Amino acid sequence: MNFLSAIKKYKNSVTRKYISITRDEIDTVDGDKWFVSKKIDGQLWFYVKEGKNSKIINSNESELTSQLKDIINELDKKFKAHKNLILAGELYYLTKDRERYGDTISGLGDKTKAKNLRFGIFDIVYSDKTYSLYKDKYNLLLKVATKNEKNFAHVIEHEIIDKKQISKYFKDKIEKNNFEGLILRNDSQIYKVKIEETADLLVTGFTLGSKTNQVRSVSLGYFLNDNEIIHIGSCGAFDSETLRKDLFKKLNKLKITSNFQKIASNGTAYIFVKPEIVVEVKLLEMQGDKSNDQPIRHLKFEFKDNKLNATGRARSVSILNSKVINIRSDKQANFADCGLKQIIRISGIPKEEFKEVSLKDLPKSKIIKKETYLKDSKKGKAIRKFIFWKSNKENTGDYPSYLCYYLDFSESRKDPIKKKIYPFEDEKEGLKLFQSLMDDNIKKGWEKYNGA
Repeated sequence: MNFLSAIKKYKNSVTRKYISITRDEIDTVDGDKWFVSKKIDGQLWFYVKEGKNSKIINSNESELTSQLKDIINELDKKFKAHKNLILAGELYYLTKDRERYGDTISGLGDKTKAKNLRFGIFDIVYSDKTYSLYKDKYNLLLKVATKNEKNFAHVIEHEIIDKKQISKYFKDKIEKNNFEGLILRNDSQIYKVKIEETADLLVTGFTLGSKTNQVRSVSLGYFLNDNEIIHIGSCGAFDSETLRKDLFKKLNKLKITSNFQKIASNGTAYIFVKPEIVVEVKLLEMQGDKSNDQPIRHLKFEFKDNKLNATGRARSVSILNSKVINIRSDKQANFADCGLKQIIRISGIPKEEFKEVSLKDLPKSKIIKKETYLKDSKKGKAIRKFIFWKSNKENTGDYPSYLCYYLDFSESRKDPIKKKIYPFEDEKEGLKLFQSLMDDNIKKGWEKYNGA
């Protein structure tokens, strides 16, 4: 059995396709009957059994077998009749209150807390017998394992309810107990239903769209300490068109330079701004790990000499399903009003996790192709530059393997510089675009420049 392939296939086909919705969107869910369970704030791990050998791993091949001996022993005993088996479970820290992601991390790092770690089983990824219906998987799990959370390994309790009962269930079982959320599951779809959170975040940049005098999207961050700002994500959803216009009026007056270039999803570069504007953002989730189970790390910035310069990388989170709902004119752009504490509160990640990764230790990029063309006319000089390079930083998980860059400069334009950058994982695809950009933008009258 290729257990790692089965786990990665399961993550791609199941867990990555969870649909996140708010409690107000429950009525949009189709289907009459649903399995419902409490969403546990922990980490996804897999119990793998091959004959007499067993272990607990994740999709990144990290292993916790030696740290979770009590859980392994209990699982081995309960599933001894199964020769080949993979179970999906939530590793979490048992507490009287709501489970928190940060407590799981602490439990793994402190032997005195390990006794409180639990493995909540919620699915069968692979077994010697094939199950097409979730109810058959769940019934098998219940025959073998208990739902009692006092056990080191247990089945996460599910109930079958009608669609019309979901809202009441959410209110009575989730909201009243301050749990993180609810999982809805049938044989075709899985939903995560959560209560929306709000955070006060710092605007670090913006992009413009087709409509004039309003922002298309904003780049957001928070204060890691009194001097450093860390990126958390970008947002292109706003509560109103008026809010887009109001933000443009404020941000357009605060434009500054940076030693870093951030590119939006449409290929346009972000315009960095003086970190003075705080916005209220409604969001459904703060994601702490990437799809490969590695911690999310983002750039840190320091505002100095009227520049917002990148200084390194640190542990961070990404915001999901977000919308800017308000400009917080009553909040100051500082650590007290839009700092790390609210990120810790919402994500549950402990403060000590937010550590720096230095950029100076990363390998240097290598230019593969570079072409520059000049054109002189009565209106002035024009330059078009094309660069394709290998980042050599792809193993960090924070950078694409290849990047293609296009710059269009014209003295005659009101906005003289236009630039776009395209990320690639495949070299051939990147070089194909490089050539296409040159074919489309270099016509008669352009002269090749062979200088530096």
